[in-house]
Amino acid sequence: MKKILHLCICLIGLTAIAGASPSNDVKPYPLDRCIVSDEKLGSMGVPVVFVYQDQEIKLCCKACRKDFDADPKKYLEKIKASGTDSKKSSTNEGQSSGGTVVKLTVDGLVCNFCASNITKTFSKLPEVSAVYVNLAAQTVLIELKAGQKLPEDKAKEIVTEAGFNLRAVTYPSESFDSIKETLKKNSK
Repeated sequence: MKKILHLCICLIGLTAIAGASPSNDVKPYPLDRCIVSDEKLGSMGVPVVFVYQDQEIKLCCKACRKDFDADPKKYLEKIKASGTDSKKSSTNEGQSSGGTVVKLTVDGLVCNFCASNITKTFSKLPEVSAVYVNLAAQTVLIELKAGQKLPEDKAKEIVTEAGFNLRAVTYPSESFDSIKETLKKNSK
């Protein structure tokens, strides 16, 4: 009986420690978006929050945890890079790096899961610096890193493999952030 009581007390103590607030050594998560999918935190339900190497991490969903765990160094670098962009206003959301903008018109984008799937897929490409999906306009907006290109056939392959139909590919002269804001305004 004493062993069971001792075990219960130990378990309660461990639970209290696990639920304690993070130590002061943990760096707070600096973004309002998922570091994996670029989805707004809370848009897919309660964010997944954990600490990795003294860095608080917030993800939009459990599926993103698998991607994070596959290459945590990549995502920690993104967080570190976001610190250099902290002077940007929240309307820019740390996106624009001035690369080529690719605008895809995609048939079949109807829900946040569709948007998350497309965002994750394009975000994994090394030439991509930012992705924004607007369901109302059925548009995938991609900003490439400076000097990078995304061939139209590669974009079509990615969209088709995700289960959608690529209707059009354009290369607008406006900035990523400008187009993104226009799409947001027109969807309201």
